[in-house]
Amino acid sequence: METNKGIIPENNTKDDDEDSLRGSLFSSLVFVGGTIVACILLLFILYMVRY
Repeated sequence: METNKGIIPENNTKDDDEDSLRGSLFSSLVFVGGTIVACILLLFILYMVRY
């Protein structure tokens, strides 16, 4: 049977969670916000070129 020999693994779950949340927030802002802006611009361009 193996023993740990007193080595305690570091537990960096808090830092990993914060990085994950920041990445999720950044991705959401870029993709969702970018899609909304693109749709508004498309509608505005279509409005401007109509007869």
